[in-house]
Amino acid sequence: MVFTEIANLIASKNFKAILDYCQRQEIESKNIELIKSYYGVYLLSYLINNDVINAKHLWKRIPNDFKQSNQQLKNIYTIIKSISQTNPTITYTSLSTNIGDEYTPFITALKDNFQTRTFELISNAYSSITVNDCSLYLGISPDDTIQFTTSKGWEHDKASNTLKPVPIQKQVSGLPTGNQQIRSLTSYVLFLEKST
Repeated sequence: MVFTEIANLIASKNFKAILDYCQRQEIESKNIELIKSYYGVYLLSYLINNDVINAKHLWKRIPNDFKQSNQQLKNIYTIIKSISQTNPTITYTSLSTNIGDEYTPFITALKDNFQTRTFELISNAYSSITVNDCSLYLGISPDDTIQFTTSKGWEHDKASNTLKPVPIQKQVSGLPTGNQQIRSLTSYVLFLEKST
């Protein structure tokens, strides 16, 4: 199955736009077969965009007979379950299952995103972690873990075979917070009232 309608979006790795396309198709399309052909893409796009809850809700909306007869969807659901159960070992095993060549860009992007999010969580949650534990969380070999983490500024203690993560600083957005928005809106309304 080739996803001709979204081929350009796949090539540019614009998974948010792919998700938007799938949502529009589900709501607006009268062609049930077209919608069925995109369920796998739709589920994976939710996961790539870190939205496991909506992926689970979509799974519930898919007709049962179609879910039971489609092995690719069953494999994708295994990925959804493993991510929602926060079991990285099973998640990486599920991601290594061959779902089909047409899903390869989605699986690659999902694995990269999952690994990046996991790395950020480890960086901010641990002051020290064993190489083996970190390796399990990142889904790579212990040697690759050491190479990858030290390239990100982590320290490796060879004696205890532990890593010392460096917390990742979140970039502060220039957007105002909720309280700042309310304060700004209040000031604006007061200004308008004074000027009338």
